[in-house]
Amino acid sequence: MSVFSLKNLLICATICAPALITGCTTASEPQMPPLKPGESSLSNYLVGQYAVRHRDMENAADFLSTVHESKDFPTELDDNLKRQLFAIYASEGRFEQAAKIAGEINNENLMAKLVVALEDVVAGDMAAARTKVDDIPGSGLGAYVKPLIQTWLIAATDGVDAALKAIAPMQKEKGLEALYHLHTGLLYDFKGDVGNAEKHYKLAAQGENGMSLRLAELYAALLVKQNRVNDAQAVYGQYFMAHPDSLYIQALLDELNSGMLAKTPAITVKDGLAEALFGLASSLRSHSTRQVGLIMGHMTLHVKPKFPIARILVAEILESDRRFADANKIYATIDKKNPFSWSARLRMALNLDDLGDQDGAITILEEMVAQHPDRLEVLVTLGDVLRHHEKFEKAEKIYGQAIGLIGQEVGAHHWNLFYSRAISLERLKRWDEAEPLFLKALELEPNQPFVLNYLGYSWIENGRHLERAQAMIEEAVAQRPRDGYIVDSLGWVLYRLGQYEKSVPHLERAVELQPSDPVINDHLGDAYWKVGRNREARFQWYRAKSLNPTPDVLETIEQKIANGLETE
Repeated sequence: MSVFSLKNLLICATICAPALITGCTTASEPQMPPLKPGESSLSNYLVGQYAVRHRDMENAADFLSTVHESKDFPTELDDNLKRQLFAIYASEGRFEQAAKIAGEINNENLMAKLVVALEDVVAGDMAAARTKVDDIPGSGLGAYVKPLIQTWLIAATDGVDAALKAIAPMQKEKGLEALYHLHTGLLYDFKGDVGNAEKHYKLAAQGENGMSLRLAELYAALLVKQNRVNDAQAVYGQYFMAHPDSLYIQALLDELNSGMLAKTPAITVKDGLAEALFGLASSLRSHSTRQVGLIMGHMTLHVKPKFPIARILVAEILESDRRFADANKIYATIDKKNPFSWSARLRMALNLDDLGDQDGAITILEEMVAQHPDRLEVLVTLGDVLRHHEKFEKAEKIYGQAIGLIGQEVGAHHWNLFYSRAISLERLKRWDEAEPLFLKALELEPNQPFVLNYLGYSWIENGRHLERAQAMIEEAVAQRPRDGYIVDSLGWVLYRLGQYEKSVPHLERAVELQPSDPVINDHLGDAYWKVGRNREARFQWYRAKSLNPTPDVLETIEQKIANGLETE
């Protein structure tokens, strides 16, 4: 096995991945309605490619499979079509169909060979699977996939000791030490050798990437089965320290406190194979390799269907591709009795919000609040959704409930909660209540650019503390020079201080950064008028008017278009 780094893994995964997406969209789009293929191969092919472009993989598979089965499709295009269709099937978890077409594509295709081998695994024929895996090239991504899968198939056919011998060379590969210790720990766990399993889990946690979510769960389960609950809590503490913002911390605690870990079934060969595939999928979830990550995520579930963390991984990869509805289908399959269901429901709500179903999102979150009113993360999420949809009165109350839940245990990381409640109160024109909360947020997180900007801008609008507001916004701009809203605030404070010439370049820059915002364009128009550039001022006001401003802003703009700023 050659020396590889994670960077090499990502590069070769990109090369090995069958081409699937011919174009991409930058925003979430609704799912296309179900369609039926027609008689023309060309039209079916074009519809299939359109469906691929718009991430509608169900229609893509239906139309392109019809093309593949037809006899009049150009032969010179058929090989590419087969590879694309295989990739669609595999990345959607449709492995029976993927396996049928796998034999028709390039014999060196890693994913095709792996799909066929895993069909034997699922059927329980480990010897046949091992024969097929032995034939997988050991270069590129195969340098990672082949030895891990081989190791577990050797365990099935020749026993654990032979598997331990097979995986031993990985320990000497730079960057793979943690992977070696994880799977060696799993093999000893499979064997029932608790002492060596613990030793290698501990060494895996000392690797470059530290304690992962899955390693924490495996290690804690081993300890709990030995009635070492305190030691298991210490393992989770190690994970918490490395990932303080993880959505899944509470799920781990719930598993521990409910006794679920003590009931974890003994590890099997399929579990080991699933862990190998899951680890690879986790490493390949980035933008450039997410198709391979998605395929391996589905492979994980094909081998081990009851694997909640793997379901979450697959859904998160779909989210990164803005396939929010498809992600929610995966989240919905996680049993509500499973601790990881809580995190899945949170993500479902946010995905519904991204899909434009704000009522559905709010309904899920309100149900979760009713179920666990003491869970801070769901209160904050509900408050954020309400605030983003300008339901400020409800949002303010939810944020207040969350702040009450914190009590005296307020930390620096809670600045955003006070900031969000302050915004809601400011939008409700309850400034006397909002201002202390902005100041509290700054106390918790001094020089936080968003707080500096919002508070400074609000002071400007109220004609208060103008010099201090200017200094605050200058600090915010220094931290976020490409944020159009913050740059606009600096230009506007200079305008309000009567420094019109100085305000113009900042407001011009703000319009460059945020050209579609009506208020920023309106501000630039005002500054142009003040420095005698009247024609340009009216141009900016007309542009601001075309950008759908709120009714009160629109009324002011129309007055300025008609009369300029002469009446001020």
